[in-house]
Amino acid sequence: MDINSLKVLCTSLPGRYAIALFNEGKKTNCLEEIINNFKNMDTFFKKNPALRKLLTNGCLNEKDIKASWIALGQYLSFCPVFLALMRNVVKNKRFNIINMIKHIYNIAFTKYKNKRNVVISSVVDLLPEQKLRLENIIKKAFKEKLIISYTISDKILGGIKISSEELVIDASVNIQIRQVSDFMKKIKVEENEN
Repeated sequence: MDINSLKVLCTSLPGRYAIALFNEGKKTNCLEEIINNFKNMDTFFKKNPALRKLLTNGCLNEKDIKASWIALGQYLSFCPVFLALMRNVVKNKRFNIINMIKHIYNIAFTKYKNKRNVVISSVVDLLPEQKLRLENIIKKAFKEKLIISYTISDKILGGIKISSEELVIDASVNIQIRQVSDFMKKIKVEENEN
């Protein structure tokens, strides 16, 4: 990520929340715990969509928000810094930006640890030799220590998609179909103009 892109992300509203969370996490030595808190909250809310709606839609008064999030924080073992952020985000009716806050926080954390998360998505599980070949190619492109994970996605018709924070390399069949479609639309527009 170039420095200007990082500056833009960090000065946005989600960026300001994420950087404040990162700085507080660094002070209290709970940076990795915050990442786990995000994961645990996501898992909990996926399993309990009604509770997610109740706890995040901003209809509770401030006292109930505080009590509810303290109870949830105790249940999910949130660190105090993460719990304070969540109560603040919900109180200000900004839960809709939580995924962006998480994304920017993860970028800051991986930069701090000189690591880079790379996700390789395919429609089927790749063979070990395919994974090794891909990993060797990707390692040449980045200076940071890489954390590579693989996902299976039914949204990809074929090929692969490589994502790393601000970078996406889409070598899937989907992108090829979209390019052909865009080309056909362009030809049709040009024909209609003539």
